[in-house]
Amino acid sequence: MSKVANATALGNKIKTKAPPPQQTTVTVLNGNNVPGAAANASYLLAQRGYLMVLPPNGLEPNAPTSPYFHSQIYFDAKQRGAEEAALALQKLMQPADVRAVPKNPKLKALDPGSMLLVVVGETFHNTLPPPTVASVPHRQPPVVRFDRGPGDELLKSLVSKVPFRLEVPTVLERNSYPDTLPGDQSVRLYWIQGHHKAIRMVFRTGGNEFWGIQETNWADAPVLADRSFQHDLGGREFSLYYTGPHLHMVVLRVGDRSYWVVNTLLDSLSNETMLAIAKGLKPLTAHK
Repeated sequence: MSKVANATALGNKIKTKAPPPQQTTVTVLNGNNVPGAAANASYLLAQRGYLMVLPPNGLEPNAPTSPYFHSQIYFDAKQRGAEEAALALQKLMQPADVRAVPKNPKLKALDPGSMLLVVVGETFHNTLPPPTVASVPHRQPPVVRFDRGPGDELLKSLVSKVPFRLEVPTVLERNSYPDTLPGDQSVRLYWIQGHHKAIRMVFRTGGNEFWGIQETNWADAPVLADRSFQHDLGGREFSLYYTGPHLHMVVLRVGDRSYWVVNTLLDSLSNETMLAIAKGLKPLTAHK
């Protein structure tokens, strides 16, 4: 899910190796000795868009040896995309084994040259799982404004207090301003594990949610270990961290420094907005 969401946010197309069902020919054989099992499986797969082909020469669709326990999905290794198609079909027919068509003359006699030859086993019970309806995100313009004023104001007094260069956000979520609620701090300087200094800026959206930017001289913090993707955005490498389809954090690493853009608790900022904010980080001043 995060792969599709990430590609959508970046404006990229997802490349899939498996041909769609509409381009996948399948022949089904009975391997469980249950009358009508092959016909039922053929019908169910046809309902999912697969191109069903009967055995040649009017032969009965019965596997030469049976019974099989797991269903078998054999692919024609000479046909492009056949193995990927078999792995895709395996998800519908679990438990099922995937391998190339064996060199069995009796089995080959039942193969009309389909991309996939399926033998239904005893674990097939005349049903397939319901189709999964993937929630495909739609790319949308980032909801931002170009405004470096708040960031400059928050960071200017801290430049000399940290041993690393600060990055100022020049792009903000359109309705966000530094958090000034009573008892809150819009920016603070603190230590992490007593070794690394960090600055945290907190912004409040018009919907009273909070997102932040953290800057520290700790580039390999444990929380940064499990990134989802790495991308070049405008000439700089960013690490992207997803929670499901939502981009929760974008991190820029420069030497021993790291700069984190962190979404709200509910990941309310769109993926495109998060990317725009991260790309908008600019050096505040050169550290002396």
